[in-house]
Amino acid sequence: MTAPEAQVDTELRPRVVEAMTEVIARLSERDGPVTEDMDMADELGLSSSLGLELLLEVEERLGVQIDVENMRTDELRTVGQLATFIASHCRPW
Repeated sequence: MTAPEAQVDTELRPRVVEAMTEVIARLSERDGPVTEDMDMADELGLSSSLGLELLLEVEERLGVQIDVENMRTDELRTVGQLATFIASHCRPW
């Protein structure tokens, strides 16, 4: 289950979205824009290995460590859902 909205770092979330969309565009070799409502597997073609690379690059870009212990991939299908999860389940390095 994803975190309640009250726990989301609302200042961090836009930075997460920006980092994610840039990394996803590069990883998926996508010409068009990447938006929050896009399904990462079905629309963007991200595999589990590319998903792991995405998480590692977001951590590095933002200087955070993502707590993946509570991650349920079946609930985190879109870019926006994963951004919300990251913004509520990370801590600074």
